[in-house]
Amino acid sequence: MPHSPTRDIQITKTGLLSKLNFVVKDMCKIKNYRTSCGNPDFYEKCQPADDFAPFLKKILQAGATLKGITICDEFFYSLIGENGHYGTPTNLNAPGCIPGGSSSGSAAALTTNLYDFSIGSDTGGSVRVPASFCGLFGIRPTHNRINTEDVYPMAPSFDTLGWFAKDIDIFKHIGSVLLNSNEKTEFSFKEFVIAEDILELASPEIIKLFDNYINDKFPEIKKIRLSKHNKEEIADNFRILQGGEIKENIIPWILENKPKISPEINNRIEMAMRITTDEIYKAQKFRENLKVEIDKSLPKEIIALFPTTPFSSLKCGQSDEQLASYRKKLMEFTSIAGMTSRPQISMPKFKDNTGPIGISLLGWQYSDEILLEKLMYL
Repeated sequence: MPHSPTRDIQITKTGLLSKLNFVVKDMCKIKNYRTSCGNPDFYEKCQPADDFAPFLKKILQAGATLKGITICDEFFYSLIGENGHYGTPTNLNAPGCIPGGSSSGSAAALTTNLYDFSIGSDTGGSVRVPASFCGLFGIRPTHNRINTEDVYPMAPSFDTLGWFAKDIDIFKHIGSVLLNSNEKTEFSFKEFVIAEDILELASPEIIKLFDNYINDKFPEIKKIRLSKHNKEEIADNFRILQGGEIKENIIPWILENKPKISPEINNRIEMAMRITTDEIYKAQKFRENLKVEIDKSLPKEIIALFPTTPFSSLKCGQSDEQLASYRKKLMEFTSIAGMTSRPQISMPKFKDNTGPIGISLLGWQYSDEILLEKLMYL
């Protein structure tokens, strides 16, 4: 980012994360710096922070060194990873292709050899999608498991703080620093299952890669169906709830300050403005019922496996109209974790002609540490 620190930010040289370098998404308070949330006019209106966001201070107090601020999709409102103001971060693991968003820069940064880990946020897939497209470990933790104070909100009932790494041990160390240990699950892991109703929505090539891997690794694994609902219906209810919260948290600032917004993001803002109270009420009821349903289909002690994304990364520079169907398809894969407040990790596993694709582990609430431990078995 143009406003990225020109000097390293370090609090201490000792701790679990000492000697590790990282970058952070342009979404939170960094002492003496301003934030853009992917929009230059927001940056101009923003005041320099008087302290670090609590999660960021924990990382710095664990010995890590902050090297910079990364590009994100404008107001975090896309899974694609292109920003009309600041550009598209380069995904070196899928040349000529998007990094995925909205934590685009944080993921793309790790396709270089410059950093050890990076910080993003995940509301509707903004860590998991870039992790899959860039070939990284990425986590959406249990909702509210990590303090998001001084992180600019998008849709608070879905917003989570996540992170990326290439190295599995570093990835787990970040969890040791950030996850609130008082909320750890009391239940143990029992078995993996395949979320068949997610898998069957993937491209034929990815289904084949996934099946070959699973048949070799877990020949006796069970298959389940997470929900009787069409995944498009789940994604659409997520879209309504997310848009309703954006209406409360982002749109008032936009109406007051009238920033210049790129056309594709403005289309989404206008969509959110049209969402009605009745639509939100119905979607809230749908969410409550979905949680109950998935608590039965995927109970505690069970971890579901499925491809993180239905396809690998897409070519850069496509129009918003061309990308619309791809965005909807991605939401069919990512919306369940958000709607049920569950943790999900994407692990680099497959590669097709375009680039990487991750395999996902979907657990139960507060099973974050168990998901992190089970990565070594995959």
